[in-house]
Amino acid sequence: MILPVFSAFAQQRIRLRSSDSVEGGRRDGERYNKVTGNVRFIQGTTEISCDSAFFYRRENSLEAFGHIHIFDQKDSTSIRSDRLYYSGDMRQAQLRDNVIYIDDSVILYTDNMDYNMIDKSAHYFNGGRILNGRNELTSSSGYYDSNSKNMRFYKKVVFENPENTLKADTLYYNLLSDIARTEGPTTIISADGQTVYSEQGGEFLMQSRRITIQSGTIETESFILKGNRLFDDKSRGINRAEGDVYMYSKADDIIITGDHAENDQVNKITKVYGNPVMKKIFMQDTLYLAADTLVSVDIKADSGRYLLAYHHVRFFRTDLQGIADSLCYDINDSILYLFNDPVLWNTGNQIEADSINIIFRENQIERMNLTDNAFIVLTDTVGNLNQLKGKIMTGHFENNIIDRLDVDGNSESLFYALDEEDNSLTGINRILCSSMAIRFVNSKADNMTFYTNPEARFIPPHQIAEPDRHLAGFNWRQDERPTLQDVLEPIPAEDSMSEETTKEITAEK
Repeated sequence: MILPVFSAFAQQRIRLRSSDSVEGGRRDGERYNKVTGNVRFIQGTTEISCDSAFFYRRENSLEAFGHIHIFDQKDSTSIRSDRLYYSGDMRQAQLRDNVIYIDDSVILYTDNMDYNMIDKSAHYFNGGRILNGRNELTSSSGYYDSNSKNMRFYKKVVFENPENTLKADTLYYNLLSDIARTEGPTTIISADGQTVYSEQGGEFLMQSRRITIQSGTIETESFILKGNRLFDDKSRGINRAEGDVYMYSKADDIIITGDHAENDQVNKITKVYGNPVMKKIFMQDTLYLAADTLVSVDIKADSGRYLLAYHHVRFFRTDLQGIADSLCYDINDSILYLFNDPVLWNTGNQIEADSINIIFRENQIERMNLTDNAFIVLTDTVGNLNQLKGKIMTGHFENNIIDRLDVDGNSESLFYALDEEDNSLTGINRILCSSMAIRFVNSKADNMTFYTNPEARFIPPHQIAEPDRHLAGFNWRQDERPTLQDVLEPIPAEDSMSEETTKEITAEK
């Protein structure tokens, strides 16, 4: 029983393999050998060489100087430095000045490193630099476990490769999985100029260039994307955001908020859903637009840029409000298209047609085109509902107020005639013709011209029946007129999406 124990103990002793000279001495009551010239020590499979050393046999330790090289034949780990204190019993090495640690593909440069030969772990402090293939990392301190290939870095951490530069206060990185995790404020700057920032850190797949962060921002030359949780896949050119999403288009000065967003940078398509709201500033006013889903599309063929909104569309501007099932905004040409039961309100006017488009110039309404079953209701000074209908209508605006209206095809009008002195009702004028033109003053009809055999009918007050007050197709929808609060408030979950929209989003996810 004694022999195996003694043999195991002997394996732990440091042995002097060679030197040019050996001198004995004593320091602080401890005996040592001072060895110089071609010094080599052996402990198990570990070899230590240096220019000179103080060797404490009894304490099983040594202090080494100059051209120090530690080499483990078992795992090919190599460490160099200018100074070393080594405890053979603890298998702990304290290396100082010009330290170079090499383990497989990992090279560490530092001036202060402690190394545990039992678990093959290294700890550096007061600054260090690590090279691993295309990756370079610097930090104030760090830990490396050569067995698990786990790394931990603290303070002023900078991780760089040709694609990205990552800066953080705390970083965990595994060489085998190539996954990095950070804690606290983290910034990643890509070679293409994209910047990712997170207050709470995140997870990064360095080789596949995928990023997941908490409570952060992705910024490119063209947009800013914020959310409670962000995903960035550089290999596919896709960004996603979840929770309190905020997206800002720099070129268009458009803000979109919502619950979820996905940005396909390759195909130039951005989708925001989950109570999305768009905000676009026009001069001193702001357009607010909401729907089940908002989609931004850039078309390469015609260099066009479009914002699409579908299902439960509603929008608000102080001089214009509206609802529709779907909408398309041509950003380049500043044209707003509304489809499927669109209704607009401009001051006291209600405007309907099968489809409507509005042309903006210098952020103001210039023209409005109504196609098929066009119907306009105009309130007068006492609240009467004057009416115009026709196949096609074209409205011309000045300072966002209607100035002229042209009606073409099966044109009809109904106007309440008022006494000029007391605004009392004197009758109703109903006219049927091929086309008509109306001039407005302060949003009120002032002059009307009728073309091609107009048929006029005047109904005095005592002969007015209820059907005489409305043209066919009249529908006063004032209760549907959206306020700003209606646009900003979420639609109840059971009403917020059509079945088709739900299926489309579910399939994509």
